[in-house]
Amino acid sequence: MPAWISHLGYALPGPALRQTDVAAWLEKRLPAGADPTRLRRFATRSGVETRHAAIDLLGAEGDELFPVGRPHADALVRSRAFARLALPLALDAVRKACPDGPGRITHLIVATCTGAVAPGLDLQLVEALGLPRSTRRTLVSFMGCYAAMPALRVAWDAVRADPTARALVVCCELSSLHLQTGPEDDALVAACLFADGASAVIVESGAEPPGVGLRIDRDACAVVPDTGDAMAWIAAADGFRLRLSPSVSRALGGELPALTDGLLGEVGRDACRFAVHPGGPRILDDVERVLALPAGTLAASREALRTAGNRSSGTVLAVIAEMCRADWSGPLAAFAFGPGLTAEGLLFTRHP
Repeated sequence: MPAWISHLGYALPGPALRQTDVAAWLEKRLPAGADPTRLRRFATRSGVETRHAAIDLLGAEGDELFPVGRPHADALVRSRAFARLALPLALDAVRKACPDGPGRITHLIVATCTGAVAPGLDLQLVEALGLPRSTRRTLVSFMGCYAAMPALRVAWDAVRADPTARALVVCCELSSLHLQTGPEDDALVAACLFADGASAVIVESGAEPPGVGLRIDRDACAVVPDTGDAMAWIAAADGFRLRLSPSVSRALGGELPALTDGLLGEVGRDACRFAVHPGGPRILDDVERVLALPAGTLAASREALRTAGNRSSGTVLAVIAEMCRADWSGPLAAFAFGPGLTAEGLLFTRHP
């Protein structure tokens, strides 16, 4: 039987923070050698106007983790904060996806690249949601912004192997815990782009379309050759550090047309909607250019970036959730990108 996304939702922690206020807060914490004019330029060009944080970033918690003029919190403090803060946000995402509760769940897949604790968020969710202790758990860890794709693929495989299975996928990222204030440009870019958020979906099989009615049809994956150094996410003594090359967008753009054609098959690009992970405005501009998409095709992705920033693994699911608020049917191609450089895609068909 076909496999479907039946429930889909996302959550944002705390109040919306204006990017201008976050940039001013970051500027006070720049180390020696960091250029404040570059920080301001990155903030202005980020495509982000508001963002969310699981901590009171501009208040006492932000001062405690990122004090002015003193070393910032070490990895242990940040990991303990993740263990405390991730569960409420993840549960909120599950509630948004399933207001009446998730119901019977046989498989739980959790994706995160901003927390490294065990027992982890997967076990916390089993306890908090009252899931059976026999629930099959999979943790998709440290795959970065494209992790929702392999997480969904695990769920898809589970329900194809056993049509009675019902899988809950949760992507939860607390990027604000790993803010780095430079002096390197990639640290400043990351500080301006990344924010916190969680998304949740349920995947199940059925002859008829349940819930939001997104049938999972096909997947595709490509690793761009010789780009291992272009993007990296590394655990360090003072949290996780991002290495990001300016060539990322161009390298991914070279791989995307062939990947798209393989994913879509007989489906024409002009007949398809697109949900693209908004890694940044340049990524979205290049996707539109290399795929020759009409202006406005990626409006939902740009709006997700504008209103809540890059929430790593859960962002593309939030884009799809917003798109599913409208009444439409037909094919939807979703893409996300991350370290590797890796580009992953899933093709859905929405049924009314």
